[in-house]
Amino acid sequence: MNDANDSRQKDLPKRNEYFSYPKECETVEANSFERNNIRLSVEKRVEALQKGYRQNIGIIGQEGVGKSHLLYTIYESLVENPDLLVVSIRAEALNYEFLVDHWIGAVLTSLFLNLKLFPPENLQSLLRDLAPIIPRTIEKIRHLKKMLRRGECNTASVRELFSLTGAIAEETHKKILFLIDEFQSLESLPAPDPFGLLGREIMVEKETLYLVTSSKPEKAQEIFHDKLSLLFGNFEVIELATLGYEETAEFMQKKQPGFSFSEIQKKFMLKMTDGFPAYLDLLLEQLGICFPVSHAALNGATEKGKIEVPTERLLVAFQKEIYDHRGRLALIFEKRVQDCRRFAKDSASYVYALLAICSGKRKLNAIASHIERKTRETKKILDRLAQEELITKCGAFYIIKDFLFRFWLQEVFYRKNQLHAPHSVMAAEGFSAALQKNYENVGTEIKSEVSDKAEALFKDFRNDLVEIDGRKWRCPQFSEVIMRKSHERLITLLARAARFKWVCKIATEPVQEEDILLFQEDVKRFRKRVQRKVFIILAGIEQNAKLLAQESKILLWDLHSFNTLLDLYNLPKIVIVKEPHGSNLGTVEEVVHSA
Repeated sequence: MNDANDSRQKDLPKRNEYFSYPKECETVEANSFERNNIRLSVEKRVEALQKGYRQNIGIIGQEGVGKSHLLYTIYESLVENPDLLVVSIRAEALNYEFLVDHWIGAVLTSLFLNLKLFPPENLQSLLRDLAPIIPRTIEKIRHLKKMLRRGECNTASVRELFSLTGAIAEETHKKILFLIDEFQSLESLPAPDPFGLLGREIMVEKETLYLVTSSKPEKAQEIFHDKLSLLFGNFEVIELATLGYEETAEFMQKKQPGFSFSEIQKKFMLKMTDGFPAYLDLLLEQLGICFPVSHAALNGATEKGKIEVPTERLLVAFQKEIYDHRGRLALIFEKRVQDCRRFAKDSASYVYALLAICSGKRKLNAIASHIERKTRETKKILDRLAQEELITKCGAFYIIKDFLFRFWLQEVFYRKNQLHAPHSVMAAEGFSAALQKNYENVGTEIKSEVSDKAEALFKDFRNDLVEIDGRKWRCPQFSEVIMRKSHERLITLLARAARFKWVCKIATEPVQEEDILLFQEDVKRFRKRVQRKVFIILAGIEQNAKLLAQESKILLWDLHSFNTLLDLYNLPKIVIVKEPHGSNLGTVEEVVHSA
């Protein structure tokens, strides 16, 4: 063992050689955002763990927002900590046996790296070389492997698997940071209640801090709330949001540093991609192919003399990635539709439901009528699509949140499936026209007032039940909507119906305590009781002002909530150039809950 150690010690590559990014991360590595605030927060949690306090963390967010890359940067920043074993696994696996080997290998590799040794590539060598150092853990692993060979893929073997980190922590006297990517996939383990088992193990293993991620936010929230809300096992849940305007602009500049993008082009990219780093990365890479510029020209471009990107080239990049069947985004979206085939024999109904929603049908009856199915049958179809998180249910509404996927369904998938010939110039022209129209609309929307969109939204209410971020309220049909400016920083909207009166304030600057006090004074002036007080806070809110608003029962709609409402009613979203204030997490949403 000593000779082997000496050999590996000498051959251990430099950090930048050994810890290179996996191939699938290469295109994102230099350009995606590491979300430094979260990384620093994790490092503080690790410091607290070493002092005897543990707070597990769950990071949730839609696919493509950069969770896996964030996990990797956290791994790199902490793997050299001498007092910490950093274990990293991806819960998605071919089968249980494969996951067990992956899990064991990750646990043992963490010790090799902690000892500054180059880890062997196969599991048997890992077991052999570490047997003299952690004999009890190795014996436990061999026992688990024997169980699998005997066909005992059951609750007992899952319990043994979960307990490995506790065993190595006890034997090495080191703390463990356990990173689990897409942890919701552990539900496929061969046990009736795998998360119940994990929760009990987390409660016992106080030397292990769990940091998990999930691309299924609703599923993950359910697991955190129902299965992992145990004493000493609580998870601080953070939602990793998509990029805002400033971050999108910075991302574009980092990906294509020699190019200069106009404000409309930046907003167009944000509107089409919703700020998903993965989408932006692929489209900007395609732009570099569609608009080739010599390296000499790019390297010679100064900040003032950058090469302006022609809009037609930007649109061609979209066409190559989305309309062309060989485009990477087109293949990703095509796979989502193909996955519907495993839902039922009549998979077409699920696809028709998706097309109905992206065409503007948002409610159950309208969707049922569009796909020519009974209401009860349509509800089952929608429930399954929501379960797979292809759509989201917001009260009485159903929506596809991913704008680019929605655009592809309507302008590419639907058009191509209506063709009467293998190739159609009309379909391609129709797609180009739709893309051009979206671009032109961005230019128009920049000039439109926020108050106009708020007024249009309130006029579209039809006594609808709405649910956003777990909060429900009913939006009555108003007979009168009046807009007036009541303060230099605020806009007031009054909405009346026979039995309802709403007062709404709109702020495009960060809301302060005095703004809430002003709102309270305005409400007192009304003779009749106000049923609902709403504050649209597009640029964030100070903490004291937020607490005061909650005490006054003022409903707060931030940029995300307001844009979701606009989307539900088929109204264009708002892009705020200046990022919201009031959160130390940047584009990361506030902590959703501590289970």
